[in-house]
Amino acid sequence: MFWNKKNSAKKGDKLVLFFASDLHGSNVCFKKFVNGAKFYGADALIMGGDATGKAIIPICKQSNGTHLAYQTGGEVTLESRAEIDEFTKRVGDSGFYAAEMSEDDYQELAKDEERRHALFKKLVVERVGEWCEIAGEKLKDTGIPLITSPGNDDFFEIDDVLNNSDHIQYHDMEITELGGYEILHCGGSTETPWNTEREFTEEEYQTKFDQLIPQVKEMSRCIFNVHCPPYGTILDACPKLDENLQVQYDMGNPVSMHAGMKTVYKEIEKHQPLLGIHGHIHEGRGEIKIGRTVCVNPGSVYPEGVLQGVLITLQGGEVKGIQMTQG
Repeated sequence: MFWNKKNSAKKGDKLVLFFASDLHGSNVCFKKFVNGAKFYGADALIMGGDATGKAIIPICKQSNGTHLAYQTGGEVTLESRAEIDEFTKRVGDSGFYAAEMSEDDYQELAKDEERRHALFKKLVVERVGEWCEIAGEKLKDTGIPLITSPGNDDFFEIDDVLNNSDHIQYHDMEITELGGYEILHCGGSTETPWNTEREFTEEEYQTKFDQLIPQVKEMSRCIFNVHCPPYGTILDACPKLDENLQVQYDMGNPVSMHAGMKTVYKEIEKHQPLLGIHGHIHEGRGEIKIGRTVCVNPGSVYPEGVLQGVLITLQGGEVKGIQMTQG
């Protein structure tokens, strides 16, 4: 089996996986995820893509010594170090990045998109590094690997941080082995309205699968760890947006659409792997079968600090149990 310093799950007849995806920078969700190894008795943790958050929340020092925090809904006045620290924690648990700065710095950043983007990437990389340290503290000497791959929102700058971690196994466009099963890792997503970091066309994904599929030794024991879910299923159903990225409504009800990947549906239908684990569509929480292949998406409600996951039990080359979790 595949074995290195980052992957020490033992091969055995029964393998319990805890999978969660789209944590989007939420500190509390990541801590719950890592603690899930012990809580659920999992043999391995698999974190789907989109580990990184979406926005900076400025905390600006004022001339009178107070701080103003800018967030959705308006300004918040913070009058003490304790209030700043508590606000920063809440922001981090919601998946955002608090940044203390002077009012002058705030005004300069407001006018300079390049500087804002550079600061955002710096904060993203720092948090990923912090998560690596947390994983090390919680998983050291347990023999439980934490395996992850990128989503469409994940900057390429996080790759080096994750690859250099002693406690996280980071893979994309690779086939690895775990406890007698193979895992096909394919990150990113099809194109989105937000033009995010790792987006690919269906044709590009076909090329990716054409490279990966021949490397699989035993498809009946293979797990497709593919961030983007199969198209046209409950796993990729989400609200339809208009040109202003607002949810469209019909007779007062939100209009639904599918935003997954046609290529992965076709490849699963054709090759029938054991399992597909997916994310990307936060509303797509559920379990389906494509032929013999069980596919799951745990969904995501990370802004609320709630971790949605799925506990998967494999035994004898079969999926013996699927249990959705939330907490």
